[in-house]
Amino acid sequence: MPTRYFPRNASGLMRAFLFSLFLTALLTATACGGGGGGSSSTVTESQTAAPTISPAGGSYTTAQMVTLTTSTAGASLYYTLDGTTPTTASAVYAAAIPVTQNTTVKALAVATGYTNSDVTSAAYTVQNNVTAAQVTTSADLSSLMASGAALGFATGTASAAWPTITLDEAQSYQTVEGFGASMTDSAAYLLNEVAPTTTRDAAMSNLFGRGSNGIGLSFLRNPMGASDIARAIYSYDDNGGAADTALANFSMAHDEADILPLTLAARTLNPSLKVMVTPWSPPGWMKTNSTMIGQVSGGTAGALASGMESAWAQYFVKTIEGYQAAGIPVDYLSAQNEPLYAPSDYPGMMMAATAQTTLLRDDLLPALSAAGLTTRVLLYDHNWDTASYPETVLADATLAASGQIAGVAWHGYEGTPGAMNTLHNQFSSMGQYVTEHSGGTWVSNQVRQDFEEMTQAMRNWGKAYVKWSLALNEARGPYDGGCSTCSAPITVNSTSGAVTYNAEFYTLGQFSKYVLPGATRVYSSNALGLVSAAFVNPDGSRALVVFNDTAAAIRFQVQWGGQLMATQLAGLTGATYSWNGAQSASPLLNAKAVTMASGYSTATVFQTETTTDTGNGYDLGYSANGAVAVYKNMDFGSGVNGVKLREACDSSSGNCGGTVEFHLDSATGTLLATVPMTATGGWQTWQTVAGTISSSASGTHDLYLVMKNSGAGTSAVGNLNWFQFN
Repeated sequence: MPTRYFPRNASGLMRAFLFSLFLTALLTATACGGGGGGSSSTVTESQTAAPTISPAGGSYTTAQMVTLTTSTAGASLYYTLDGTTPTTASAVYAAAIPVTQNTTVKALAVATGYTNSDVTSAAYTVQNNVTAAQVTTSADLSSLMASGAALGFATGTASAAWPTITLDEAQSYQTVEGFGASMTDSAAYLLNEVAPTTTRDAAMSNLFGRGSNGIGLSFLRNPMGASDIARAIYSYDDNGGAADTALANFSMAHDEADILPLTLAARTLNPSLKVMVTPWSPPGWMKTNSTMIGQVSGGTAGALASGMESAWAQYFVKTIEGYQAAGIPVDYLSAQNEPLYAPSDYPGMMMAATAQTTLLRDDLLPALSAAGLTTRVLLYDHNWDTASYPETVLADATLAASGQIAGVAWHGYEGTPGAMNTLHNQFSSMGQYVTEHSGGTWVSNQVRQDFEEMTQAMRNWGKAYVKWSLALNEARGPYDGGCSTCSAPITVNSTSGAVTYNAEFYTLGQFSKYVLPGATRVYSSNALGLVSAAFVNPDGSRALVVFNDTAAAIRFQVQWGGQLMATQLAGLTGATYSWNGAQSASPLLNAKAVTMASGYSTATVFQTETTTDTGNGYDLGYSANGAVAVYKNMDFGSGVNGVKLREACDSSSGNCGGTVEFHLDSATGTLLATVPMTATGGWQTWQTVAGTISSSASGTHDLYLVMKNSGAGTSAVGNLNWFQFN
């Protein structure tokens, strides 16, 4: 029997009334989910309009700037570049995306009150004129010289909206001699006597060779006798403590067991190897305190005893001749390791700058010349914080003009690599060499420190960067006194002889494997969050090292002449990009992009230093009245009407209160803009300040940044991190 909704005998009016009740109930039930137990509404929300990707996907002969738009007001756009489906956790679109190689762009639009859009996709094929290889090492050690996908350069110009590393090979700097470590007594013993032969040979090949696993170290700095990484305290003429000024009992037998054979093996693996020798102390009988220890507790610091200068000079001659007899030319020496420090439990000796001047001029250089030795001297051999030491030595006209002086040796334990720029400006013929900086337990993150420091050293005229001991055991030894907290590129297990490759092996390798001996550093800018160093090798290949000094991934551009490459680098990760080819045009710096102050072409007075401002990297510090930084080929486009910069200043010692002046084409050229420098409460307490435009500028100019103090009594004007015109 069919269901009846209305009684058969109902009147027409009643039928109409019941029908309206029926419709009301039906609609209510539908709105409430039809009795399904829920209260969710089925009212359909509008969908966010799908993104439009422009230009359309396809094949292109030049780099493309890809834009994303949606017609839904207030919508946010998310995208991926690796073909994966974008989500709200993907990159947020803020500016046109540079695409310089084959890339699939996928985009999603999201708006409040709307459902998410459909995903839009566009595939681009871009003609690459040059292909670059990449290897990366990360601070968390998840990536250790790991090869990444090949990248491509395409014809194009960088966008001001993205961080950009600009390379200009027309601006060239120092020739690089190499990267390396020290063949200490302990390192040589561990490799030659503890590691099994096959393990040793493989380790030496990995350290000094240029095969598939070799990183091609090309600089060894060897102690002349005991150091703070040695199994015992010894010299080449201990003679039972009795004087032997004729050096009749001089013997290198100790080093002939391990150090000399392994140094020769290293040179065989890498014929470009540079060798430097350095004493921690003369024999005790040559010193004022009669011991190789720097300063025995309760005693005075030892120095070279009067009348021992000639014997000490001949000691160097005999050492170099001993190396030569073993088949090892010695390229460099320094007169004293860390001459301003007298250690209490390992060899050391104080040597004032005036004493080093006299020793070199009157004894050591003449002795080397008389023996027909071509070994050259590196001055000082201590920390960046006392540049006055080599300045004092080079104030001697004879030494400053001597071809036997190759430059200055520096250690990285105090001060900043920017000191090397100061010395270069004063003595441009003198090379700058970083000859020691050990890793150790005091370093919070070795990978980060190494990339920050090696890159900064190269940017400040560094011709070499040398770690401390090449190898240690699992107990950070063996040592007799000395450093109990140092680390090394490799660890040799004292029981099994097994070799472990540490962070410093890989950070050195990111440079030494790709920056060949004889490479020339060329100009590269820095970018917010990124520091860099670029090189042209003797074989014509190029190498660019970039470190992301922030915790977050950064997508950035590399402008190499008229070629553009876009890529992404994970947080706290360093990458080396290498390629072949020739620069096709002169690149420009975009005045309307953020320009890092540390990315200068040349600078006087200023020194770069690490900063804790947003993006980390380096700031431009140590300023004073008249300090100048030059930024070549700055493109102002059709003109600018404003400028801002990032500054910090500690007024506690009469600092701050000056101005930054921007001049066109010379330090006294047309004044473009001025920006006040005010106290911020600390050298790393930063603020952004706006300046005043004084004249118009368009087209391309060299930009001169000039510091001016506020008058008498004001010393440092302040630190600078970046500036930007608009």
